[in-house]
Amino acid sequence: MEVAVQPKPSAQTWWIAFRPYSFTASVIPAVMGGVIALTMRAQGLVSFEFSVLNFVLCILGCVAIHIVTNLVNDYFDYKTGLDNKDNFGALNILVQGALTPKQVAMGALVAFLVAVAIGAYFIIDAKENANVLIYLVLFGALSAYFYTAPPLSLKYRGLGDLQVILSFATLMVFGAYFVQTKTFSWLPILYSIPIGLLVDDILHINNLRDIPADKKANISTLAIWLGENGAKKFHYVLSFGAYLTLVLLVAFAQLTPFALLALLSLPAAIKLSKEVQALEQPNVDPMIVARAAQLHAQFGALMIVGLIVGIFITF
Repeated sequence: MEVAVQPKPSAQTWWIAFRPYSFTASVIPAVMGGVIALTMRAQGLVSFEFSVLNFVLCILGCVAIHIVTNLVNDYFDYKTGLDNKDNFGALNILVQGALTPKQVAMGALVAFLVAVAIGAYFIIDAKENANVLIYLVLFGALSAYFYTAPPLSLKYRGLGDLQVILSFATLMVFGAYFVQTKTFSWLPILYSIPIGLLVDDILHINNLRDIPADKKANISTLAIWLGENGAKKFHYVLSFGAYLTLVLLVAFAQLTPFALLALLSLPAAIKLSKEVQALEQPNVDPMIVARAAQLHAQFGALMIVGLIVGIFITF
């Protein structure tokens, strides 16, 4: 009796499994943290020698741990039956049958080892300041795994929003700042708030879209707790809260006024909010989540450009 052999996945299959369209959620904070460090140096708030190697490795490390999160998420969403061919989970690479659970687990392990290797380099490079990075690397590893993995399964217990803000904004921005400066400051943490709100909005809109499927699977999300109408209103808090926070940071937290360049993305935010308000179950456009990700990327990129301009133009 012949045993069927699973064909070796192509590079394109793995690329799709990594979900590269989502990488802006990790690239934006990694770049922003390094640029914030340069901005603060230009303001005389910190002194350090900028490392291009650390800047690039930080971006790669953030993307690697993002890949781990994506693959582990797909693995457990498939194993628990949350993702299936009858809902939006049909996009899951396992539901499609393009990869086996074992292959996805091995892919996550390889990406995890890459992230850990980069983290180990930063810990060694930090020398006497290594403790901070040890905590950051440890949190990042545990967060990526337990976002969906038991026994914590943060995503299934309504804690995904908090995890996403911490992992894909606060700690990534601060970590990217710290690998350059080796010093602590509250400013990069404060400056991460606007993109933190917008990255959570991506998850929130995804959960708003998935309310029927998540209820059926007995999963708790903030969108379910708030109800459809409440969840739509909370989208406004996240989306427009990002713009309000940005203005407040310029006014009260030494953020360069050029960061207000991100306000140019406001029309896109207004358009997205109209789509969210008009959202009706079960006829939901699955691409609304992608448009939320595009808004996060547009806002973040404009804010980064503003920070860079502020380095060269001071008042």
